[in-house]
Amino acid sequence: MNGFPALASLPRLARHLLAAFLLVAASGYTLGVFFVDHTTHMHPDGIAERYRGTEAMGVDPMSLPPDHELQFEKTPAELLNITHTHMISLALVFLAVGGVFLLASGIPAWLRATLVLEPFLSIILTFGGMYLLRYHSPAWSLLIAASGTLMTLCFYSMAAVSLWQLLRPAKSPRPELFPGGEE
Repeated sequence: MNGFPALASLPRLARHLLAAFLLVAASGYTLGVFFVDHTTHMHPDGIAERYRGTEAMGVDPMSLPPDHELQFEKTPAELLNITHTHMISLALVFLAVGGVFLLASGIPAWLRATLVLEPFLSIILTFGGMYLLRYHSPAWSLLIAASGTLMTLCFYSMAAVSLWQLLRPAKSPRPELFPGGEE
């Protein structure tokens, strides 16, 4: 692709470095998915409750089961903290994972462009949606759920394809990463 080396043609050490990065990034991303599930139950009502608070959603805290954690409305400072840290860190994660994925071979151009660029739109929609949800209407939780789902599908698709191409057995000898040195 445009003069870049394919993942499968990279030297072994480079492939292992990228694979290790993708495995750790996928582990961290998966922990984030578990956290979202724990705090929202992966449901639009749970998302709305997370940012607007249990009582603001018309739920009587006394009627909740004992294992249900009360949610309190997010303050402007809490929203700023959540959104700025997540937007910066996710942008860097998707830059890195997308950069690795750009070296994957056999991917149609339209699919490659979609998987690499869509997460950036989803980051804006997901974290912008939190403000709309908190200050406008609980209905915006659907936008957050949809954009978060698309972002996650893109992440795992790019990571899985890249890992497959990085870790599959070599078909031909690869060049050394540092010519004249040990690989």
